[in-house]
Amino acid sequence: MLVKDIKILWGRSGNRCAICKIELTPDGEIETIGEIAHIVSRTQQGPRGEDILSLSKRDEYSNLILLCPNHHTEIDKFPNLWPSQKIHQTKEAHEKWVSDQLKLGILSYKPVDNSTFIESIQNYWKSFSDNKIWVVASVTPLSINDDSIDTLDDSIIDTLNSIKLPDADNFWVSDINKYDTRPDANGITNIKLKNSKDGDGHKISIYRNGHCEFLFCLESSVNTMTHYAAKQEADRIGLCRVIRYTHLAEIVKKQIEALQKIWNKCLQFKNMTLTINILNSRNAILFSREKDSRGALYGYPVNTDNLCYSTIIDKNCPANDLIEIILKRLVNYFGLVLSRIYNERGEFVRPEKL
Repeated sequence: MLVKDIKILWGRSGNRCAICKIELTPDGEIETIGEIAHIVSRTQQGPRGEDILSLSKRDEYSNLILLCPNHHTEIDKFPNLWPSQKIHQTKEAHEKWVSDQLKLGILSYKPVDNSTFIESIQNYWKSFSDNKIWVVASVTPLSINDDSIDTLDDSIIDTLNSIKLPDADNFWVSDINKYDTRPDANGITNIKLKNSKDGDGHKISIYRNGHCEFLFCLESSVNTMTHYAAKQEADRIGLCRVIRYTHLAEIVKKQIEALQKIWNKCLQFKNMTLTINILNSRNAILFSREKDSRGALYGYPVNTDNLCYSTIIDKNCPANDLIEIILKRLVNYFGLVLSRIYNERGEFVRPEKL
């Protein structure tokens, strides 16, 4: 879901369930949290999923409705009683009611907007990266409120210490050291920068406001791959830096799995903003595969300093679905495409040119 669509939905819904009008909150209270429901299911197998609405349109505002948990369950459990036309009519009537109440000054609501926080955190990542290539994944509550969670709770500390790092055929060490876990100004973090000068390092943080981030340095892999590629095809590589796709894919996979683990075990939010960044990406190219009869396959140089993809996700969205969406988008930034993520042996499928 696009951030713009979610802001429109929450704003026009007035922070109220479209059916019962109960006041909702995006701040994380389990009993009152609003749920973003699909009128026509995201998949053809779900409630009202047989509708002719194209799959690409099903995450847009026009196909979303804001509900309380009880009514979200009801419309999905009894799709025959809640056909899409009835839900659209309910949504339209509710938004008119909200508009009328606002005009009369009877209703007020707190806008759902985490954009200022995300902008500030992205500036921090840029400074933290020290001009090295880092891959950053984060999830952020739709509305930012300090002290939403107790980051020193034993379950949060145990979950953080159980996270697995990328290994990529033993290029990195997959286990984090629990002795690197400590409180900080924002909440709690596991950070290791001892070898950052060599391009290795990570930082996994859980904020008191519910924001979670997983930063992983790709620099050592990039240096190794660039040196190798320059020796093979110096004229072709030039001054570009080379990112190995399988290493990038492994990092994204572990980041998404880690963030979902933290979310499911420690956080009460139903929807969050997912953000993926590749920092200091200018003049980087993507290495897809080794030489074959057609030669080595590379993408095209990136001309921006930061590659970013952001979307709103549901807590129950399968990790593999997110990984597929993210990797397909990231390889597009390098001028390549992916048909699927894994082959029959569970190995990463390499990107191709159009």
